[in-house]
Amino acid sequence: MLWLIGLGIALAEPEAPTEFGIIPNDVAHAARETAGLPLAQRMKAISDPLLGLPYEIDGHGEGLPPDADPPARYDAFDCLTFLEEVLALALSGDPVSAPLIRNALRYQGGIPTYANRHHFMMAQWIPANLEAGFLEDITHTLGETHRIEKSVSQAVWKNWAGTKRFSLPLSALPTGRYGMNVLSLDAAEAAIDHIPSGAIIFTVRRPKPWKPIVISHVGFVIPTEEGGPVLMRHATKMGGGSVRDHLLSWYIDHLRWYKRPVEGISVLMPIEQGPRKARIAYEK
Repeated sequence: MLWLIGLGIALAEPEAPTEFGIIPNDVAHAARETAGLPLAQRMKAISDPLLGLPYEIDGHGEGLPPDADPPARYDAFDCLTFLEEVLALALSGDPVSAPLIRNALRYQGGIPTYANRHHFMMAQWIPANLEAGFLEDITHTLGETHRIEKSVSQAVWKNWAGTKRFSLPLSALPTGRYGMNVLSLDAAEAAIDHIPSGAIIFTVRRPKPWKPIVISHVGFVIPTEEGGPVLMRHATKMGGGSVRDHLLSWYIDHLRWYKRPVEGISVLMPIEQGPRKARIAYEK
């Protein structure tokens, strides 16, 4: 089965294991076979077997209340859990170690509890993973950027209808002033050919004073043949909802037509870990 939406590609859905948390053989095989390749190539190979899987919002949890969904599953993803799983498998030395990386990406201190989860991208997930050394902000290297700032208070959380989706007391919700470097859509379009494979693309909405959420989507750039188009791989609601590839140029243009205006994109680069990181430092 093949869908084309702005040359977005979704392949036939692969067979998924019936038990949650079991890494499919083809995914584990791809992780082991590409262990010595550059990170972007590992990310692509690991996620190739996942193309076509359905989109499901908030289908992952801690396996216990208040979110009893499984910590890992390979039959459906939303945009963030797809990214986390691919990074966990690509950054680990072996698939058996992927849960350690996943927990480190997803939870404060790597401790997998609902209260410790990085629920909010700009306030928690991004700054925590920048500080931990999993990511580097490269937005400013790709063109002219501007800075967006967002102030979030308890009053904002209290008055926002979406707050009720989180099983957290008001006092546990993050407050403060947060900021990001952003490429406007025009600047992002001009930078497409300079965005490196493996880079993570964050869709940044125009801040609203009454809404604590700014980032609405995430995907990553996959390697293509030299001279080929730049593709973003993501779990998306578009086209019925699936893991799929889109031309990055098409996606950026698509953002211009959102009902809630888009400020632009931010681009972060995942960083090698462990022995691979040491090897790169030595080779330099």
